[in-house]
Amino acid sequence: MADISDSIVFHGPLSELHRLADEGKIPTRLQGSHTRACKFWTAAKILSGVRNSVILTHGPSGCAYGVKQAYKLTNCRNSGAVYEPVVSTALDQSRIIYGGEKELKIAIAEVQAKYSPDVLFVATSCATGIIGDNVDAVVDSMRDKVRAKLMPIHCEGFAGEYRSGFDLVFRELVKLMEPPTPERKARMSKSVNIVGAKMGPERTEVNTDVKELIRLTMGMGAEINAVIAGNCTLDQLRRAPSVAVNCALCMDIGYAVGTAMRDVFGTPLNSTILPYGIAATEKWLRGAARHLGLLDEAEALMRSEYEAISAPYEQAREHLVGKTAIIEGRDAVKSLSVAYMLQQDFGMRAIIYNFHPWSAEARETSIDYMLEAGIDPEILITRGTLAFGKYESMKQTEEELLQFLGALDPKRTVYFGSSLSFPSIPLVDLNAILNRPRFGYRGALKVAQCVKTALDYSFRPRSTLTKRIVFPKDVGLASAASLTSKLAQDLPDCTVYAGARRRGQCMMN
Repeated sequence: MADISDSIVFHGPLSELHRLADEGKIPTRLQGSHTRACKFWTAAKILSGVRNSVILTHGPSGCAYGVKQAYKLTNCRNSGAVYEPVVSTALDQSRIIYGGEKELKIAIAEVQAKYSPDVLFVATSCATGIIGDNVDAVVDSMRDKVRAKLMPIHCEGFAGEYRSGFDLVFRELVKLMEPPTPERKARMSKSVNIVGAKMGPERTEVNTDVKELIRLTMGMGAEINAVIAGNCTLDQLRRAPSVAVNCALCMDIGYAVGTAMRDVFGTPLNSTILPYGIAATEKWLRGAARHLGLLDEAEALMRSEYEAISAPYEQAREHLVGKTAIIEGRDAVKSLSVAYMLQQDFGMRAIIYNFHPWSAEARETSIDYMLEAGIDPEILITRGTLAFGKYESMKQTEEELLQFLGALDPKRTVYFGSSLSFPSIPLVDLNAILNRPRFGYRGALKVAQCVKTALDYSFRPRSTLTKRIVFPKDVGLASAASLTSKLAQDLPDCTVYAGARRRGQCMMN
């Protein structure tokens, strides 16, 4: 096996990677196989979090089908909420040539008659962006003809990278809000918005992370006005600027809507890294409490929450101090937050593996927060990160990880990543922890116990059958249909289309 040094693109502190990216000395462009969803998809994801709304996609029917399947149907299936449709003007070749403004007018009237939504979002697609339909004029001409609030959302997929869809919709939602009044501010002086949510209704059978933040917030005597945009209503959005403080769920996306509300209405913003672990949770709670005038109540809550977990937490934690954690860097914000928890709370050495250099620019807000807090984790980037293939589960990065792990003690090292990875050390997949929450004190206990259990059972091998399915060696073509729906969804293209002459190898190697 080749020396790992031959495969390393970068190995050093986060601060150094950030500096190299700023100076243009390391490639920060995403490869085609690494790209995120388009601006249209991410815009639709936020819009799906507004209750009693309809998304009318102006364009071919396929755009509506995709976001309906990914967001609306999934949200309703998991939560038992009433299904709210995603509809389309279903433009054909003729309308792409001659324009679809007439079809849009008809569709707006039909949606109002059939569904009577509080808000009707008209989301433009690539097709209508290219042909130049005057969507704003059509929407303006229909405002007096429908009861719903009409809002055009210009989210053509080609008009920006995926992050811009989130930011665009949050800025537009601010237009639905009403300026605070003294009476409303006094009435909501102990209220909070949790901002930066990207999905709709919460799952009923799972103690989700958002539910845990709501529980903690209410536990110190505050009230929740809205989770924006997590199944929030038009009325909640209207009064949202009058709360005492906006608490960002995600430092990057939550920061975007929080700053927009602060700039327009002066609503204070409490923004921290994702509250994985005790240290980050307490910063989140204290930041909110300062604006609510509930610092004493917050301190009492934090003491009570810690006392409830202290015995099992400290018992698990003592086995983690000084151990090494390698964190899969595919989800940049999450990997930074997990590194913060592991170093601050567990006293572990954190190494983020394959944190794409693109994230050094795109996640600057979270990186600055980490560095200002004195947390500067190691970053290891291998050549597989910059190659084609879904790098969290492709053969090249799997082999590079094994090369790096050769110098580490498997009894003192744990891997935080996808269950599709097969490192020679214990693995903890936070997405597989269904008995959540993962945030807050209870989340810190859950994660600490999971890491301890993984280390305790490090002698037990992972399933060789599953590994052969994900990384086939003796077959010509791996069929995604042979897997569970979850594995089939996550299976990398380079595995699905492995040719018979290059069995088990990424086609791009």
